[in-house]
Amino acid sequence: IVAIYDFGEQGGLFYLMMEFVDGVNLRQAMAAGRFTPEQAVAVIPGICDALQAAHRLDILHRDIKPENILLDKDGKVKIVDFGIARLVGDAASDYTLTEVGAVLGSRQYMAPEQLERRELVDHRADIYSLGVVFYEMLTGELPIGRFLPPSEKSLTTEDIDAVVMRALEKELDRRFQNVEDVKTEM
Repeated sequence: IVAIYDFGEQGGLFYLMMEFVDGVNLRQAMAAGRFTPEQAVAVIPGICDALQAAHRLDILHRDIKPENILLDKDGKVKIVDFGIARLVGDAASDYTLTEVGAVLGSRQYMAPEQLERRELVDHRADIYSLGVVFYEMLTGELPIGRFLPPSEKSLTTEDIDAVVMRALEKELDRRFQNVEDVKTEM
């Protein structure tokens, strides 16, 4: 997770002083060329570690997408933009950054419960978003509607299919229950 060193307000403007990450975001990396399955698999554990650190503190990111995942020049992964994150059990934070009832996040990366039943949102929503990112890295497409397993669209294995498809389960009880399990299953 990108470190925040200071924050404050100066002359009516708010600021954050944060760690400089010499690299690109995952969207830029994907635009530069398609990820091989091996490259995609190499990125996922770093995302899992960062999410696990946040989840241990009961923090949900709620906006995992390629633009919020940075890769430094050495390939180290950093997650940024906890702007719509919330503490588990803090329903009031859903209403602090926007109008009451507005959907927060990037729709195409959001878990079904973020759109339909916000009271059910927990750390598994971040796991779903991770599955969307993983699918996109492997196939170059978003898993929208009825979609094929990644191995039908890329040179990946059925073992990776199982990880991606379980992360993308619409039913919470069938999805991975812990982001550490995603990393372990790979």
